[in-house]
Amino acid sequence: MKRKIGLSLLFILVNLVLGAISFNEYLKIKDRISNVELDQKALVGSTQRMYDIEFKNWETAHEKTVSKLLKILGVDGAYDFNNTLVDKNSLNKFFNYRTYVKTDLLLENPEGIKRINPHAPSKVKKGGESPAIVIGKYVLMASHVNDAENFSKEIIRIPLQGGVLEAHIELKVLEYKVVVLLPNGKDLALKEVYRNREKDFSLFEMPVPQKDLNFPFKIGDTSQIKVGHFVYLNGRPSQTLYEIARSGFITALLSAGQKDGTLKEDSNEFSISQSTDNGDSGSPVIGFRDGKPELIGIYLGWVGDSYDNGKNTRSRAIKINVVIDEVKKNLGIDLRELQRKILFST
Repeated sequence: MKRKIGLSLLFILVNLVLGAISFNEYLKIKDRISNVELDQKALVGSTQRMYDIEFKNWETAHEKTVSKLLKILGVDGAYDFNNTLVDKNSLNKFFNYRTYVKTDLLLENPEGIKRINPHAPSKVKKGGESPAIVIGKYVLMASHVNDAENFSKEIIRIPLQGGVLEAHIELKVLEYKVVVLLPNGKDLALKEVYRNREKDFSLFEMPVPQKDLNFPFKIGDTSQIKVGHFVYLNGRPSQTLYEIARSGFITALLSAGQKDGTLKEDSNEFSISQSTDNGDSGSPVIGFRDGKPELIGIYLGWVGDSYDNGKNTRSRAIKINVVIDEVKKNLGIDLRELQRKILFST
């Protein structure tokens, strides 16, 4: 009996020793596994750090390369000096923008003219079509193309024995109507809301906006234009039945010409190199900012004699900032913001 108990105790003791040994081995194995896992995590972390460094270096090199390429191409947020970045679709959209306003007047000759020339008609019709720029329900134009006061003034030449007498006369305005021509062949009467004869621009209002007539590009900032910037003008000279697009450059940040024997400079305008003609007045002039068109001016005429039309390269346009700022100041209408909202919603 004692022997059996002794054997049992020995068996239990042996099991305890073996169990302790197994537990110690288990702990060692667990430590080795933990160490392997830590090594793996360290390796992964090191690899990730190396990858992050390499990617950052590649990203920096890529940004530098892109920056150099953009600089070479002229992408700098400023207006362009050439047509390298000009988008063909945007250019075609500008070429296809055709909005015209028709002005009709019925005038009456003074009685004195009838006495001098019995064959002179008692009533005279005047008017014509001219380009315009639509922003919402507002229509921007050159002033002289729709000004009743301008149309009513005439110079008549009376032959005398010793030469020719020039007389300035003013006809009486009997009827005056300005309409915008719609794509469907109809027209819409316009209401005059502002005119500056000295700066030569006018603003009219439509009863309701005409989406199809709206100018397709944002209004630019002429405080940022420079001599040499690339520009486009698209108008319809009086000698043609269709639009003629003309590229050119800004030649001066003002216009200058002789008037009454003295040199007159106008900083409200800028000069462009395009050759222009009668019928172009009111045409939009666009510049390009990183290839994207922006309205920077309204064509007004040229510097020089009237018979220089079509042969000159001293054309002039009013700076769009002058128009936008004056309309906002005097009427409280922010055409720039209005155009921004229209373009954003389309």
